[in-house]
Amino acid sequence: MVHIADIAKRGKYKNAASGRFTPQHPEKYTGNARDIVYKSALELQFMMYADCNPNIVSWGYEGTTIKYFDRARGKVRRYYIDFSIVVKAGPVHKTVWVEIKPECETHPPTRSKTKSDLKAQMTWMTNQSKWEAASKLAKSRGYEFHVITEKQLNAG
Repeated sequence: MVHIADIAKRGKYKNAASGRFTPQHPEKYTGNARDIVYKSALELQFMMYADCNPNIVSWGYEGTTIKYFDRARGKVRRYYIDFSIVVKAGPVHKTVWVEIKPECETHPPTRSKTKSDLKAQMTWMTNQSKWEAASKLAKSRGYEFHVITEKQLNAG
């Protein structure tokens, strides 16, 4: 069951779909299955995929936090990785950390002096800092880290 939240309660993503997700398979969810709040339509789409995919043994949302140095802001910050999933890979299980982002945020923006372009540049630098830290930590633990966009979500 999906409930789209009131527009006034959308938090920092004012133009994004947000709401509560109720899994069909709550036994697969590693957090409180009654309190799953997505912040975008892409996150909702991935939640539905993780919940119903028989190859995903378990999944959690924003349950993994890592510290990273944000080069855009010059300070140490915390990063809440969107999803942690455990996937059947033949006879073994593997842990994968997944970040969901719009395609436009996964490549460097054009460099110009407008306010929106500068903001996009800061977002890009912050994302790169997060993803480098997550990749390094995931690798050290024997996990994988992937950034997934609407292109991958809509391809399969």
